Amino acid sequence: MKRTTIFYLMVAILSGFSLNCMAQTTQTPKQLARAQARAARKAATQAENAEAFQKAENAIDEKNWVLTANTVYGPDGNSYVVSGMTNFIQFDGNTVYLQLAFNDVVNGPNGLGGITLEGSPSSMQKTTTANGGIIYDFDVNGMTLNADVQITVNAGNNYATGTVYPAFSPNNLTFSGYLVPTSESGIFRSGFVTP
Repeated sequence: MKRTTIFYLMVAILSGFSLNCMAQTTQTPKQLARAQARAARKAATQAENAEAFQKAENAIDEKNWVLTANTVYGPDGNSYVVSGMTNFIQFDGNTVYLQLAFNDVVNGPNGLGGITLEGSPSSMQKTTTANGGIIYDFDVNGMTLNADVQITVNAGNNYATGTVYPAFSPNNLTFSGYLVPTSESGIFRSGFVTP
Protein backbone atom coordinates (compact mmCIF):
# COMPACT_ATOMS: atom_id res chain seq x y z
CA MET A 1 0.00 0.00 0.00
CA LYS A 2 2.78 2.37 0.86
CA ARG A 3 4.54 1.70 -2.46
CA THR A 4 1.40 2.50 -4.44
CA THR A 5 0.89 5.74 -2.53
CA ILE A 6 4.51 6.74 -3.04
CA PHE A 7 4.24 5.89 -6.74
CA TYR A 8 1.13 8.07 -7.22
CA LEU A 9 2.71 10.84 -5.20
CA MET A 10 5.79 10.75 -7.45
CA VAL A 11 3.63 10.76 -10.59
CA ALA A 12 1.66 13.75 -9.27
CA ILE A 13 4.86 15.66 -8.42
CA LEU A 14 6.47 14.92 -11.78
CA SER A 15 3.29 15.77 -13.67
CA GLY A 16 3.01 19.07 -11.85
CA PHE A 17 6.68 19.75 -12.53
CA SER A 18 6.35 19.10 -16.27
CA LEU A 19 3.15 21.20 -16.49
CA ASN A 20 4.94 24.01 -14.69
CA CYS A 21 7.88 23.77 -17.12
CA MET A 22 5.50 23.82 -20.08
CA ALA A 23 3.75 26.87 -18.68
CA GLN A 24 7.07 28.66 -18.31
CA THR A 25 8.15 27.92 -21.88
CA THR A 26 4.94 29.25 -23.41
CA GLN A 27 5.57 32.89 -24.30
CA THR A 28 3.14 35.67 -24.80
CA PRO A 29 3.39 37.66 -28.04
CA LYS A 30 5.02 40.50 -26.11
CA GLN A 31 7.65 38.17 -24.63
CA LEU A 32 8.25 36.62 -28.02
CA ALA A 33 8.74 40.07 -29.60
CA ARG A 34 11.26 41.00 -26.89
CA ALA A 35 13.17 37.75 -27.44
CA GLN A 36 13.26 38.38 -31.19
CA ALA A 37 14.48 41.95 -30.64
CA ARG A 38 17.25 40.69 -28.33
CA ALA A 39 18.28 38.08 -30.90
CA ALA A 40 18.34 40.74 -33.64
CA ARG A 41 20.48 43.08 -31.50
CA LYS A 42 22.86 40.21 -30.70
CA ALA A 43 23.18 39.30 -34.39
CA ALA A 44 23.81 42.95 -35.33
CA THR A 45 26.51 43.27 -32.64
CA GLN A 46 28.19 40.07 -33.82
CA ALA A 47 28.16 41.36 -37.41
CA GLU A 48 29.68 44.71 -36.33
CA ASN A 49 32.36 42.93 -34.30
CA ALA A 50 33.20 40.62 -37.21
CA GLU A 51 33.54 43.63 -39.53
CA ALA A 52 35.76 45.43 -36.98
CA PHE A 53 37.98 42.33 -36.70
CA GLN A 54 38.29 42.11 -40.49
CA LYS A 55 39.23 45.80 -40.71
CA ALA A 56 41.83 45.31 -37.97
CA GLU A 57 43.35 42.31 -39.77
CA ASN A 58 43.44 44.19 -43.09
CA ALA A 59 45.09 47.19 -41.40
CA ILE A 60 47.77 44.91 -39.90
CA ASP A 61 48.42 43.39 -43.33
CA GLU A 62 48.64 46.88 -44.87
CA LYS A 63 50.94 48.08 -42.02
CA ASN A 64 48.68 51.07 -41.39
CA TRP A 65 46.97 50.77 -38.01
CA VAL A 66 46.66 52.27 -34.54
CA LEU A 67 46.05 50.57 -31.21
CA THR A 68 44.19 53.32 -29.33
CA ALA A 69 44.57 52.63 -25.63
CA ASN A 70 41.88 53.28 -23.05
CA THR A 71 44.00 51.61 -20.35
CA VAL A 72 47.77 51.43 -19.90
CA TYR A 73 49.35 48.87 -17.57
CA GLY A 74 52.69 49.84 -16.07
CA PRO A 75 55.56 47.52 -15.19
CA ASP A 76 54.25 47.31 -11.63
CA GLY A 77 50.93 45.94 -12.91
CA ASN A 78 49.00 49.08 -11.99
CA SER A 79 46.43 50.23 -14.53
CA TYR A 80 45.87 53.79 -15.68
CA VAL A 81 42.77 54.95 -17.53
CA VAL A 82 43.90 57.11 -20.44
CA SER A 83 42.58 58.76 -23.60
CA GLY A 84 42.90 56.77 -26.82
CA MET A 85 43.38 60.01 -28.75
CA THR A 86 46.77 60.60 -27.15
CA ASN A 87 47.87 57.13 -25.91
CA PHE A 88 48.59 54.67 -28.67
CA ILE A 89 50.88 52.45 -30.67
CA GLN A 90 50.82 53.40 -34.34
CA PHE A 91 52.24 51.39 -37.23
CA ASP A 92 52.52 53.74 -40.19
CA GLY A 93 54.24 52.01 -43.11
CA ASN A 94 57.95 52.02 -42.23
CA THR A 95 57.57 53.92 -38.96
CA VAL A 96 56.23 52.95 -35.56
CA TYR A 97 55.12 55.57 -33.04
CA LEU A 98 54.54 54.95 -29.37
CA GLN A 99 52.93 57.79 -27.44
CA LEU A 100 52.03 58.22 -23.78
CA ALA A 101 50.23 61.30 -22.49
CA PHE A 102 48.85 61.61 -19.00
CA ASN A 103 46.31 64.40 -18.57
CA ASP A 104 47.22 65.11 -14.95
CA VAL A 105 50.94 65.56 -15.69
CA VAL A 106 51.99 68.98 -16.97
CA ASN A 107 55.60 68.19 -17.80
CA GLY A 108 56.67 65.84 -20.54
CA PRO A 109 58.90 66.01 -23.60
CA ASN A 110 55.94 65.75 -25.98
CA GLY A 111 54.01 68.67 -24.51
CA LEU A 112 51.14 66.34 -23.57
CA GLY A 113 52.44 65.16 -20.20
CA GLY A 114 54.28 62.18 -21.61
CA ILE A 115 56.56 61.03 -24.39
CA THR A 116 56.30 60.26 -28.10
CA LEU A 117 58.85 57.81 -29.50
CA GLU A 118 59.59 56.83 -33.07
CA GLY A 119 61.38 53.86 -34.61
CA SER A 120 61.61 51.56 -37.60
CA PRO A 121 59.91 48.14 -37.54
CA SER A 122 61.60 44.86 -38.42
CA SER A 123 61.14 41.09 -37.93
CA MET A 124 57.36 41.31 -38.38
CA GLN A 125 55.49 38.07 -37.85
CA LYS A 126 51.72 37.50 -37.84
CA THR A 127 50.18 34.29 -36.50
CA THR A 128 46.62 33.15 -36.01
CA THR A 129 45.65 31.62 -32.67
CA ALA A 130 43.63 28.42 -32.29
CA ASN A 131 40.45 30.42 -31.60
CA GLY A 132 40.94 32.74 -34.60
CA GLY A 133 42.64 35.71 -32.90
CA ILE A 134 45.80 37.40 -34.17
CA ILE A 135 49.24 37.73 -32.62
CA TYR A 136 51.50 40.24 -34.37
CA ASP A 137 55.12 40.48 -33.23
CA PHE A 138 57.72 42.95 -34.42
CA ASP A 139 60.87 44.72 -33.30
CA VAL A 140 61.16 48.48 -33.37
CA ASN A 141 64.46 50.34 -33.38
CA GLY A 142 65.09 54.06 -33.01
CA MET A 143 67.56 56.30 -31.21
CA THR A 144 65.55 56.09 -27.98
CA LEU A 145 63.20 53.18 -28.70
CA ASN A 146 64.53 49.63 -28.97
CA ALA A 147 61.89 47.08 -28.10
CA ASP A 148 59.99 43.97 -29.04
CA VAL A 149 56.27 44.64 -29.42
CA GLN A 150 53.56 41.99 -29.28
CA ILE A 151 50.04 42.87 -30.40
CA THR A 152 47.20 40.46 -29.61
CA VAL A 153 43.80 40.98 -31.26
CA ASN A 154 40.79 39.06 -29.89
CA ALA A 155 38.98 36.68 -32.19
CA GLY A 156 35.67 38.07 -33.41
CA ASN A 157 36.28 41.76 -32.59
CA ASN A 158 39.03 44.38 -32.67
CA TYR A 159 39.81 44.57 -28.95
CA ALA A 160 43.58 44.33 -28.62
CA THR A 161 46.51 44.56 -26.25
CA GLY A 162 49.98 45.67 -27.19
CA THR A 163 52.89 44.92 -24.89
CA VAL A 164 56.16 46.77 -25.35
CA TYR A 165 59.22 44.87 -24.10
CA PRO A 166 62.15 47.34 -23.97
CA ALA A 167 65.48 45.86 -25.04
CA PHE A 168 67.47 47.34 -22.18
CA SER A 169 64.91 47.42 -19.37
CA PRO A 170 62.54 45.02 -17.62
CA ASN A 171 59.84 47.73 -17.50
CA ASN A 172 57.19 46.33 -19.86
CA LEU A 173 54.28 48.55 -20.79
CA THR A 174 50.92 47.26 -22.04
CA PHE A 175 48.40 49.26 -24.04
CA SER A 176 44.83 47.95 -23.96
CA GLY A 177 42.13 49.19 -26.32
CA TYR A 178 41.02 48.84 -29.94
CA LEU A 179 43.05 48.26 -33.08
CA VAL A 180 41.70 50.25 -36.01
CA PRO A 181 42.92 51.51 -39.39
CA THR A 182 44.77 54.82 -38.99
CA SER A 183 42.06 56.62 -40.97
CA GLU A 184 39.49 55.65 -38.29
CA SER A 185 41.64 56.34 -35.23
CA GLY A 186 41.14 60.05 -34.48
CA ILE A 187 44.53 60.21 -32.73
CA PHE A 188 46.55 63.32 -31.97
CA ARG A 189 50.27 62.73 -32.29
CA SER A 190 52.56 65.28 -30.70
CA GLY A 191 54.89 67.28 -32.91
CA PHE A 192 57.65 66.72 -30.34
CA VAL A 193 58.75 63.23 -31.38
CA THR A 194 61.83 61.72 -29.79
CA PRO A 195 63.58 59.74 -32.55
